[in-house]
Amino acid sequence: MFILRRLSVGLALIAFSLLLSGCALKDLKDDLEIAKEDYGYLKGHASGVDDDAVILVALLREDVDGATIASARSVGPGEQFYILVANATYTLVAFADSNGDFSYQAGEPAARIDDPTINWFRDMEGQERVDYDTLEIQPIELASATVLDQSLDLSLSAIHANSKAAKNFLRIVTWDDEAFSTENTELGMWQPGAFQKQIGYGLYVLEEFDPAKKTIVFVHGIFDTPRRFMTLVDALPADYQALLFHYPSSFPLEYTSYLLSEALDELIRRYELPQVDVIAHSMGGLVSKGMIYQADETLRQRMRVFVSMSSPYGGHSAAAAGLKWSPVVAPVWRAMAPGSSYLTIIDGVDLTEGPDHHLIYTYSHETGGQREEDDGVVSVESQLVESARNNAVAQYGVADNHTGVASNPCVKDLVESILKGDTGRALMPGCQFE
Repeated sequence: MFILRRLSVGLALIAFSLLLSGCALKDLKDDLEIAKEDYGYLKGHASGVDDDAVILVALLREDVDGATIASARSVGPGEQFYILVANATYTLVAFADSNGDFSYQAGEPAARIDDPTINWFRDMEGQERVDYDTLEIQPIELASATVLDQSLDLSLSAIHANSKAAKNFLRIVTWDDEAFSTENTELGMWQPGAFQKQIGYGLYVLEEFDPAKKTIVFVHGIFDTPRRFMTLVDALPADYQALLFHYPSSFPLEYTSYLLSEALDELIRRYELPQVDVIAHSMGGLVSKGMIYQADETLRQRMRVFVSMSSPYGGHSAAAAGLKWSPVVAPVWRAMAPGSSYLTIIDGVDLTEGPDHHLIYTYSHETGGQREEDDGVVSVESQLVESARNNAVAQYGVADNHTGVASNPCVKDLVESILKGDTGRALMPGCQFE
């Protein structure tokens, strides 16, 4: 109980109150034990074609019904891809999509790697594994002489039919979707492997995706869901559409930010979107900056506005306490601890060339309350680290708490003015920012 008392100080950010029962720790421990046996990251890159080529990579898994698409990526030559995979035997195929139809035709430069078996965890003698391992496969060299022996369709309709993650790409949802339930929120924090298996990462829409509309992506924080943004989404200008990024809170931020980057890259490749805006809350700001760090040049050029609210850019002491005192460590805590390698990387992201970062920080324990050193969850100091301030085109202090900021009427008015590019206009009566 002494350890748990030490952990309980300031741990609202990662819902450590659940630890008091011990059940959450046990769930996390059991889930990570399963992960040691059943999951890992596949990492690689492909080359052999022109620099402006689009390469489609697919991981095929054999089952009783034949080969199915376990996962797919679209990348540029030499660009790294990561895939979280279950322990199984796969065949990896890749081809240059020369005509842009997302399907393979004979003559398109291709490659095939048989049996990149995901069994390496069992062979890592002398290594204590605490997270998911990464297997880097041999470089994939595309060649016109290579002919794939199957018709490979990586259009959205085909991928949706085979991949759980792809089924969540632009899937239409409502705010009360089961993926956003309290039970699944807890699952994403304390049993991320189970969440990935049952729900999976998602980039959801509230109505049919329309490439003609302006696109804005909402990225929630730890132990949360896209429901946090209901007020802001409902107030979007009519020419905007919302995309809701949903992820298991406990997974490493490096991978979560990578998947967000991949999802947005996929949007741009498939729909040639002219611009993408991002609004993030809490840890979602760290995910978003990691996404920007990993974004290729095309995606980076299309990002116009990045609004973050109450984001702990300097990390959180609770994560450091968890690393030191908890008998079981959630993977996300490593990135959230002050001074982590992840925070160091995103700290160095230069936003002077875009997107325009509007930094909203919170400094009260209640709406309209007095000024405090934190917002009840994250310190003002962490929200306003030097690099974040220097890279922001503007910063706004809000007298609200950590969760209240997303439904604050003045913040809603401010966000609307930011999206319209009219930050100089008078806000609604009574709205003032530090």
